[in-house]
Amino acid sequence: MESNKSIRDYFNLKEKDEYNLIPKGKSTLTKNVTGKRKSENNTDEYKSMSNLIDTNKSIVPNNANSTKFYSFENFINNLESWKNHLDTYINSNKMKSIYNFLNNEYSSERIIYPPKELIFNAFSKTNWENLKCVIIGQDPYPNKGQAMGLSFSVNRGIPVPKSLTNIYKCLEKDKKFKFKIPNHGDLSRWADEGVFLLNATLTVEDKKANSHQKNSGWSDFTDFVIKTINEKKKGIVFLLWGNFAIAKKKFIDANKHHIIENIHPSPLAASKGDFSESDQFSKVNEYLEKEGISTINWTIPN
Repeated sequence: MESNKSIRDYFNLKEKDEYNLIPKGKSTLTKNVTGKRKSENNTDEYKSMSNLIDTNKSIVPNNANSTKFYSFENFINNLESWKNHLDTYINSNKMKSIYNFLNNEYSSERIIYPPKELIFNAFSKTNWENLKCVIIGQDPYPNKGQAMGLSFSVNRGIPVPKSLTNIYKCLEKDKKFKFKIPNHGDLSRWADEGVFLLNATLTVEDKKANSHQKNSGWSDFTDFVIKTINEKKKGIVFLLWGNFAIAKKKFIDANKHHIIENIHPSPLAASKGDFSESDQFSKVNEYLEKEGISTINWTIPN
């Protein structure tokens, strides 16, 4: 779609289609010798973080022995190259409130995604200095093994979500690329290329989509992140898909940055148009070239 072109009437997507990813009649589960079902993936890898030893100082994974980690200082250090640019917020009571909320959630009997060490994965994967493009999602996938801290991305070995499948199809149709759809949904390669894959809410409870949207404080934090990018950067391309992401346009100065709007890639948006018909990814590179910024290699190897 045309850059900066307003899209009204697009639906307010909850992304329910993303959360039931196993096709009917298929299963990623097998049985062990006792007859109990067991995931083909290493289930230990996806256990949630829990069991705080000190509610004010550390978060401990529920499968750990006695290792303490994640003081508030370590928590914010995971923002890495973004930390100094977000210092106003980090030093506020708002950030401490988010930290306390997560302390309670990860220490409870509830299962929280992504694993604690991947909460700020989008920030650690995309260096502030290398930032070129922003793609905004809503919140992490709420099923075991999916969420990895990057919007629209899932761990290798996990079925590719329907929205991401449509994103891949869009790239495949773009005549300016020779994109081959990979056999996985891990978008880490894009993050390394300078694509900031930001979810508006960075954590979620197991099987409860949007469960951390209201009470966590994440939305306020990620809005501040977008405002900071807008203020301190120039020539960034924002890909805004669906009503939820398009609403963030109010934080972006279109005279400094480039905005490309489209319907959400979810099949639920099919009645509003064809997401894959847009050559938006090649347009991102065209804008970057105009700004004298190196383009993005959208290729994702198997």
